[in-house]
Amino acid sequence: MEESKNIVTAAAIAACLDRTPQAIRKALREVEPAGIRLVNGKEAAAWSLASLPAGLRCQLNAVALQRRYRDTAAMLADPPKEWQPARPLNQIADSEIDQANKLRAALLPSLLCQHDDISAAEFESAGVKEYAKFFGHAISARHWRSLFMRTLRRDRGVENFSRLEIYLSDSPVPKVAPVRKLPPGSAEQLQEISGYIAACSNPQAPTEMEQRGIWTLAFEQHKNLVSQGKTETKAARIVRDFLFAAAPFLAPSRNALRMAFERKLARWQESGAAALCDGRESNGNAFELPEMDRDLLIHRAVFNYLGDIAPAWRELLRKGFSAAVVERYAGRAKSKSHVPASVMDSIAPEVEILAVMHREPRAFDAIKGHVTRNYEGISSLQCISGDDFTMNTYFYIPDGKGWFELTRGQVILFIDFRTSRILGWALEPRKSYSSLTIRSLCTHVFGEFGLPEVLYFERGIWKSASLLKGKTDPFSFTEISQGLREFGITFKHAIRPRTKTVERIGGMFQDLAEAEPGYCGRDERRDAPESLRKQMSEVLTENLERRVHPSKYFYSLDQWNQRINTLVEKYNSEVQQGHMLAGLSPDQAFEKYMNQENPRVTFNAKLRYLLANDKRQVRVSLNGITIEIGNKKFNYKGPEIAHLVGRDALAWFDPENPEIVTVTTLDQKNPICVSWSQNPNALESLIAPESGTLGRELARIAGQASHMKTRFNVVKSKFVLPQRQLLAAAQAEELGGEIARQKTAIVEKVARRQHQRTKANRVAARTGIVVPERAQENILSEDTSILADFLNGKETQ
Repeated sequence: MEESKNIVTAAAIAACLDRTPQAIRKALREVEPAGIRLVNGKEAAAWSLASLPAGLRCQLNAVALQRRYRDTAAMLADPPKEWQPARPLNQIADSEIDQANKLRAALLPSLLCQHDDISAAEFESAGVKEYAKFFGHAISARHWRSLFMRTLRRDRGVENFSRLEIYLSDSPVPKVAPVRKLPPGSAEQLQEISGYIAACSNPQAPTEMEQRGIWTLAFEQHKNLVSQGKTETKAARIVRDFLFAAAPFLAPSRNALRMAFERKLARWQESGAAALCDGRESNGNAFELPEMDRDLLIHRAVFNYLGDIAPAWRELLRKGFSAAVVERYAGRAKSKSHVPASVMDSIAPEVEILAVMHREPRAFDAIKGHVTRNYEGISSLQCISGDDFTMNTYFYIPDGKGWFELTRGQVILFIDFRTSRILGWALEPRKSYSSLTIRSLCTHVFGEFGLPEVLYFERGIWKSASLLKGKTDPFSFTEISQGLREFGITFKHAIRPRTKTVERIGGMFQDLAEAEPGYCGRDERRDAPESLRKQMSEVLTENLERRVHPSKYFYSLDQWNQRINTLVEKYNSEVQQGHMLAGLSPDQAFEKYMNQENPRVTFNAKLRYLLANDKRQVRVSLNGITIEIGNKKFNYKGPEIAHLVGRDALAWFDPENPEIVTVTTLDQKNPICVSWSQNPNALESLIAPESGTLGRELARIAGQASHMKTRFNVVKSKFVLPQRQLLAAAQAEELGGEIARQKTAIVEKVARRQHQRTKANRVAARTGIVVPERAQENILSEDTSILADFLNGKETQ
């Protein structure tokens, strides 16, 4: 194909659109090239503008308009220059340069063989291995792919992969500037400027107004030095040397400071301090974004880009803004993500707020104004607040399979509302907890400190737990649960997280645990130390030879329990400077704000028993009584309550001591204690079914059914039921009677004959006389006279 000046390569198009040449070639795979061009000594296919797909031409036209080119051909003839970092290499930290060198060595093999015939999976796998070889750690294929594509975009199709700049990070750390030393004696000579700089709101970065003040003082000191006999040149050098060391924010170099000093000094000498103001502030040609364009930009940023202004600005600048805005801003951006400062300052606060409202109404509620609460007049223990927290520390518990599992568990805290003192806590090793845990903690806290007037809990299980507040039966028994409402306590539930004081206290308590073994950070997915992941993998690995006991790195449940107790004591004793405590520790404030004139209600043994029990109506069955709390079931049976089977009763359940339940009648009389049924071991039940737990449980079942068995026998024997007669025809009934009589006669005849024969044989044996054969035959016949005569005659002899 013949070369032509009116054809462009894929690399040139990619450089204009800020895309990779591969992406452009893919878009042009069905378009026949119009010629060949030499790029860096290599032949490259080229296409004419007319042959480009319509979509690609539209993109080129929009970018050309935005960058203020005459047309697309002019832009392609003069494509953007090579990519450059935000600062030159000599101003970038050495650590960033080292990282860029490593990345170049890791990506270079993949960049050179990117056009080889190899699958994408194999290509990425090889690249990840190269990265790990140079950096010493592995990364995901997705991360490697993003680094690879970033390098191609920065190269812009030139394929000069040796340039170190294209491997730098997006925001390289600048090289630390050398410390500037003050000239000898200048601090005393120009101490007025030193004092002014020290008084600035931020001496390292004064505001624009404060910098104008520094320039004004510098020119006044210059004037004083000249009046003392120094030449203007020497006075200017003294002041500049001082400013270069004491005010490095005024200029990056000595030469820049000299030029700014001379320019500003001339204006100051001519017009005074007012000449130091930025002339752009009074520029009459300032452009204000029209209201329609402003609202359109806000709408596009909020509803299309979730609050990101830059892509909305780019899109509308291509098509959407009015002609005045396009004329003003198109083609002037320093980068594709640049939004003019005046525009950004005008809409950024509003976009931020509206984006929050668009994402979630509750998120907007969190950023609205709030009321600062006054705690005056509130006494200690007047209100108790509680909440649960997933701690940021792993500990280990047995997994029931011969090894251990790592868990963060749940910690439930009860605090005093007025002083933020932690009154009690409970550690639940499982990921979730039940109302039993809340009730048990209530029992301990109230038993030690007394009853509050108000309980301030969150929602969820804290609001729905019937074990705490009781519930009603709409049928026959209204008061099912004995709850805390019987003691006059008012329940309040927080609606927003920021209204719960205990949330802040829980966060402060978690801060104390940051130095503990097993700490995983506030956001485990992002903050967890790499060392923790390694320790967890060593403990949880299935390789028995490499598996490490968790005690090497983590607390056990008992150890973490003890450690939490220490942390609670530490928190309660530390002084806090907030408006609630004002220099007191929670312990000190708890004592200070205790209302001695109205002490809390304390518990004797009877009240504690009532608080610790749940009272509910139950129906006693052959399986005894079953009480369900959450997903737990407690079963009680035995001969003690066998007489109540089929009846309603009251079950007094103690969540702290579930081993025994007290059963009374509905009028709360005749208390009976029944022990908790155990679950026998399956293997033990096979080997020794009559011994151990299984034997005891079978005895309980038998005892539970004993009363019903006794009742069965009593009722059965108490009344005799008449036998039922068969209905039959008279003829059949007569025939049955005749058959029965004949059977009886035959049986009696055979028995009589057998008796006579036995008697004859006995007589014959005693006398030695053989019974005649005729007589023996007649024994079984109807005629028994011969045998009778024989027997009578022999007996007579």
